[in-house]
Amino acid sequence: MPLYEYKGYNSAGKGVSGVLDAPSRSEAFTRLKARSIHPSHLAEDSGAAIKKFRIKKDELAFTLEQLSTLLHAGLPLTQALESLSFQVESEGMKRALARTRSSLQEGLSFPKALEESRAFPDLMIHLIESAEAVGALEPVLTRYAGFLRTEADFTRKLLASLTYPLIIMLACLGLLIFMLTYISPTLLEIFGTLKKTLPLTTRILMGTGIFLRVSLPYIVVLIVIAVFVFVRMVPRKTMDRLKLRVPVLGNIYLQVMLTRWSQTLALLHAGGVSMVKALAASREVLDNVYLQEYMLKVEEEVERGKSLSVALSAVPGMPDLLLQMTETGERSGELDKLLNSAAEFYQKDIERRLAVFLAVLEPALIIGMGVVVGFVVISILLPIFDLNKLIK
Repeated sequence: MPLYEYKGYNSAGKGVSGVLDAPSRSEAFTRLKARSIHPSHLAEDSGAAIKKFRIKKDELAFTLEQLSTLLHAGLPLTQALESLSFQVESEGMKRALARTRSSLQEGLSFPKALEESRAFPDLMIHLIESAEAVGALEPVLTRYAGFLRTEADFTRKLLASLTYPLIIMLACLGLLIFMLTYISPTLLEIFGTLKKTLPLTTRILMGTGIFLRVSLPYIVVLIVIAVFVFVRMVPRKTMDRLKLRVPVLGNIYLQVMLTRWSQTLALLHAGGVSMVKALAASREVLDNVYLQEYMLKVEEEVERGKSLSVALSAVPGMPDLLLQMTETGERSGELDKLLNSAAEFYQKDIERRLAVFLAVLEPALIIGMGVVVGFVVISILLPIFDLNKLIK
């Protein structure tokens, strides 16, 4: 069934836009009128525009919660999707829901329709596929929405923790470059005309300022080229392995990856997905090729009949707590519960480690930049204090 893109105004005079599926343009116009939407533009959608939009996790979580509520109230799936496509504000979500509904009406299953929309994560599709098999679509939608909210909140906390020291670092670096390239050379040119030997710190500052003023554009270009060559030439696997070996931050990064992996595996396992398929889907959330290769070996070992805890023990750097939780969960039959417990522990541990790291980093940055700025100020003030001697 074709999709039609529309723009117009609702009964309150507010501008609205989106897409809807209909057998013809006239039927699309009739459906919009039935919803008190007066279209100013109505044309068949080509289908390419969906790639321009990105669905945020919070937005997807909210939509899935609404969908679960509508299904629980007894609305058919196609009608619930149509209702949501008119309620959501995001263009990407409007198009995704409309395409999913259109695919459903063409006879595809819900998971296949979601896949055809090219907008929803594979993890969600696997979960819904398993949920439909056991008739538990509504609770799975709610559970996945909660998972998305938890992951989005965790990501926001990480970014918020790193924002403040990054701002301090950039501000201090910008101030230092400004002082060295513009202020200090101007002031120190006066002292250079006095034909007297300046203090060592002043001479160092003058040389550094002149060098930066002339060479800074070339230095920036060289850094950009070096980074570009490094990213292009160094294999992704090597770079991902180096990320895990960075002092302090490497361990935090590993815990972030394992937290995502544990939460995803627990969600899939609780949703009835087979262990091998759940491991394959969980591997995709790891943004690290080096770890993905080891997790692929874990899948192969589990498929051969080994327990998950034994297969995970071969992964380098795998924390003992996660191994113990996995082993206990397999023995007790509560693997998803214990994996979630491990993920919650690591989230709190990551926040604690970041708090300690930032508590040391922030004053260290301030002290370090204070020393550098102090050196610049002293280098400028020393000749001023000794100005009478220099004139004589």
